[in-house]
Amino acid sequence: MLEMRGIDKQFNRNPVLKKANFSLHKGEVHALMGGNGAGKSTLMKILTGVYFADAGDILLNGQKVDIADPNAAEALGVAMIFQEFSLVPTLTVAQNIFLKREPRRLSGLMIDDGEAARRARKLLDELGEDLDPNSRVEQLSVGMCQIVEIAKALSKNARILIMDEPTSSISEAEVERLFNFVRKLKANGISIIYISHRMSEIFSLCDRVTVMRDGENVLTNQCSNLSMESLIDAMLGGSAGSSMHWKPRNHSLGIEPALELVGLAREGHFSGVDLTVYPGEIVGLAGLMGSGRTEIMETIFGLYSPSRGEVKVQGQSVNGINQAIEAGLALVPENRRTQGLVLSHSVLDNFVLPNLQRFKRWLWVSLPIALEAVRESIAALRIKTDHPFQTVGLLSGGNQQKVVLGKWLARAPRVLLLDEPTIGVDIGAKSDIVRLVRQLASQGVAILVVSSEFEELLAMSDRLVVLRDGRVARIIDRRDIDSEEMLHHAVQA
Repeated sequence: MLEMRGIDKQFNRNPVLKKANFSLHKGEVHALMGGNGAGKSTLMKILTGVYFADAGDILLNGQKVDIADPNAAEALGVAMIFQEFSLVPTLTVAQNIFLKREPRRLSGLMIDDGEAARRARKLLDELGEDLDPNSRVEQLSVGMCQIVEIAKALSKNARILIMDEPTSSISEAEVERLFNFVRKLKANGISIIYISHRMSEIFSLCDRVTVMRDGENVLTNQCSNLSMESLIDAMLGGSAGSSMHWKPRNHSLGIEPALELVGLAREGHFSGVDLTVYPGEIVGLAGLMGSGRTEIMETIFGLYSPSRGEVKVQGQSVNGINQAIEAGLALVPENRRTQGLVLSHSVLDNFVLPNLQRFKRWLWVSLPIALEAVRESIAALRIKTDHPFQTVGLLSGGNQQKVVLGKWLARAPRVLLLDEPTIGVDIGAKSDIVRLVRQLASQGVAILVVSSEFEELLAMSDRLVVLRDGRVARIIDRRDIDSEEMLHHAVQA
C-alpha cells in the first residue's frame, strides 16, 4: 500500500535520513522504532507533508506521489495521531470530528450540530464504540480522546494512520481497549504505522517492525521472527539492555530514615500511608492507575497539603513546597512537558530556575557560572543538544527528561522523587536513566520511584511498595520477586 524508497533529508548540511526505506501493507500494523535522533520523526513528517525529501520516492498503491504539505497528505488518506491531541476540549465529540467540515443548513448559513451528531454516531457505531457524540471532550479520559482523534481521521477517509506513542499516558485497561480498537481497524483494511518505545506492545500488537539508527534502516522483519533482545540490539547497535537486569546492590543504609511518611492521607486520593526510605535505598511504588501513586509523590513534595499525617525529611517535619525543597527534596514529575519544563525557554533557563540562589551574584544571575554548571550537567548526563541556549521544547523526550533530572541534581538532593522517569523515552535514554538512578543511590541519595513499567521497577528497586485503592497493601523485598508476572499478581491480587 505504501513504499518510501531511498529517502534522504539534510538540515544545515547534516544528514538526518540516508537512503531510508519503509513499506506498509494493507491492513498491517507496522512498528517504527529507533532511539533519539534515529530519524523516525523526520521520515513520518515527510510522509505527512511537514517536510519535503531531498531525494527518494513515495508510492501509494504503486503510484508515485508528491506530498507537498499536510493538506496533500490528508487528501491522499494519510493521517497522524500525535501524543498532544488536536481536540478542542469545550466542543463535543461530534463537533471535534467535523471541525472545519461542519454539516450546514439554511443554504450553508448555519452549522447543523444535529446532523454532525448523527454522522458521528454512525461512524462510531461502525467502529464498535459506544460513545455519546454529544459528550464534551473535556469530560473524556485520555484513552477515549484517542478514539475521537482516530474517528476524526477516519471521517476524512484516512487509510493510513500514524500513531505516535499512543499508550504513553493511559491506564492498562485503556491500553487493552485501544489495542482491540486497532485490531478492528486492521480488520477493516486500515494500515497503521505504530511508533512506541514499549517493547511488549510491539510484540503484542504489530505484524512487522522497522528499526532505524542514525537515519538509516538497520532492520525490517516479522515480529514473530525476533526476540526482545535482538530488537534492543538493533536499536542500540550491539549488546544492550544490561542496565535493565537487576543485580543485588551492596549498599549500606543509613541508621536514620531520609524520608518518613507517618499516617499520610489526602482526602479522596489515599490514606494511612506509612513508609520509610533510607539514604542509599531505592523504593519503588507499584500500583494500577488510580491507586494513589502520583498523588502521594505530589503531597510529599508539598504541591498539595495532606488532610492528615506528616512528611519528615531526616527527622524534621516539612510542610509545603518551599520547606520540601530547602530540606533536600526534589521531584521529577510525571508530565515533563507541562510540569517539569518551560518548553519555550532554553536548556540553560530551565536549568537555572530551581537554582537561582546558587547562581545569583548580587541582584543578577551570573551567566558564566550558570553556563559552566549546565555544560557539566550536559556532559555528565549525555544530553544531546546543540548548545545550552537551544530551546528545550525542540529536544527529544529522553533529552528533555535528562534536563529535568539535571536541574534538580544540581541542588544535590537528599531525597529524589521520580514519577514515571522514563515515560516516552527510547531504550537508550531509559538505560541511561536507570543507570543514573543506581549511581545516585550508591552515593547515598534516597530514591522513591513510580513507574507503570514493571520491568523498570524491578531493574531499580531494593524494595517495592504495592498500593491498592490509596493504601499500602504490601511491602516486598526485591529479592523475593522472580519475575514481572509475580509483581503483576501482587498488584492485581
